[in-house]
Amino acid sequence: MNDVRMGTRTPVRKQKPSVPQQTQKQNPHIKPAKPHFKFQGNERLAKFDMPLFIVTIVLLVFGGVMLLSSSFFFAGREHDGDSYHYFYSQVTFMGIGLAALIVISFIDYRILMKPKIVAMLSGASVIMMLAVKMGLGVTQGGAERWLGIGSLVFQPSEIMKFALIILLAYIAHKHSNYLKTFKGFLLFCFIIAIACGLTIWQPHLSGTIIMAGIGLTLMIISNVKFRYVFIACAGAVLIGMFVLNVMESMGFTYFEDRFLSWHNPEADIQDKTFQTYQSLVAIGSGGWFGLGLGNSRQKFSYLPATHNDFIFSVICEELGFVGGTLVLLLFVIFVLRGFYIASRARDRFGIMVAVGITSQIGIQAFLNIAVVTNSVPNTGITLPFFSYGGTALVMLMAQIGVLLNISRKARIE
Repeated sequence: MNDVRMGTRTPVRKQKPSVPQQTQKQNPHIKPAKPHFKFQGNERLAKFDMPLFIVTIVLLVFGGVMLLSSSFFFAGREHDGDSYHYFYSQVTFMGIGLAALIVISFIDYRILMKPKIVAMLSGASVIMMLAVKMGLGVTQGGAERWLGIGSLVFQPSEIMKFALIILLAYIAHKHSNYLKTFKGFLLFCFIIAIACGLTIWQPHLSGTIIMAGIGLTLMIISNVKFRYVFIACAGAVLIGMFVLNVMESMGFTYFEDRFLSWHNPEADIQDKTFQTYQSLVAIGSGGWFGLGLGNSRQKFSYLPATHNDFIFSVICEELGFVGGTLVLLLFVIFVLRGFYIASRARDRFGIMVAVGITSQIGIQAFLNIAVVTNSVPNTGITLPFFSYGGTALVMLMAQIGVLLNISRKARIE
C-alpha cells in the first residue's frame, strides 16, 4: 500500500519469449518402423473366453462318444474286424486339433491382416481346389473332393472356407468405404463366386451352400448396401438353378433324386429315397428318451453313412428327442457365444472373422440337422464335432482357436 501511495511500482521481470523447440529431422536413410500388432498404451485384455471353450470341449467329447457308437459295426465290417478304426483315427485328429486350438489362441489374430498372409492363404486354397480336378484328386462316393499327396488325403474345401472368411474380412477392413459402391459390391460377389464355382465343380453341393452362406452373412454385416445384398440373393438363386440344370444335363442326376427324397421319402425306399427314409425311421424309433447308448438298430446295415452325414439320426435313435435337443442346444450356445465375441472385437477385421467362423459352424450344423430330419433336401453335409473327418476337425479346432484369440483381445467395458 505504501508503494502505491508514493507512486512507485514493483518492477516486473520480463519473460523471454518462448522459443519453439526444433523438431528433429528424420534421417532419410533410416526406414520407418514397421507397424506392430500390439495395442498402444496401458491396455487391459479380456480373459480367455471360458464358456466358448467349455462348449467346444463338451461337443468334442460328446461327438467322440457318438462316433464310436455309430461307427463300430461299419468299421468292423470294412476294416477286417477293427471296430475301433474310425474312433482311434478321430481321437488322433482330436488331439491334433486341440493342440492347434490352444497354440493359435495365443497368436494375435491380426497377423492374418498382413497382405502377404492373405494372398498366400487365398492363392494356396485356389491352387489346391484346382489340383483336385487336375489329376491329384481322390474320388470317394462318386465325387472328387479330396486331394491326395502321398499317403496324406485331405479336403481342400475346408481350407477354402477359412480362406474365404479371411479374404472378405480383409477387404471389409481395408476398403470399407469402397464396399459402399457398386464396384465394391461386385468385387465381393466375384470372390464368393470363385469359391462357390470351384466347390460345385467337384461337385460338392453342401460345401457350395456353406460358402455362399458365409459370403452372404459377411456381406450383410459389411458396408455393402442392403439393396445390393438383395440383388446378390436373387442372383445366387438364379445362378444356382442354372448350374443345377446344366449338371443334370451332364449326367449328375443325384440332385434330382435328392429333391425326390425330400418331397416324398417313401417314393422309392429301395433305391433313390433309401437314405432319407431310413434316417426318419431311426429318428422316429428313438422316441423321447431313445433306445439307449449303443442300442441303435438302424446302424446295422440299414442307415448308410452313420459315422458321417447321418450321425445325428443315430443320436436321436439312441438318446431320443432329449438327446437330439441337447445337441441342438449346444450349437445354439456356441453360435450365441461366437456372436458375443464378435460384438466385443476391437476392429472390423476381428468382427468379420468372428462372425464368419461362427456362421460357418452354425450353418453347417443346422443344415445337417435339417437334412437328416428331411426339413431340406439331402445335400450330403457333415455335422461339426460329430462326423468323421480329419481335415474338417483340425480346421474346425484351429478356427475356434482364432475365435478364442479374438475374445482375448476384446474390449473391456
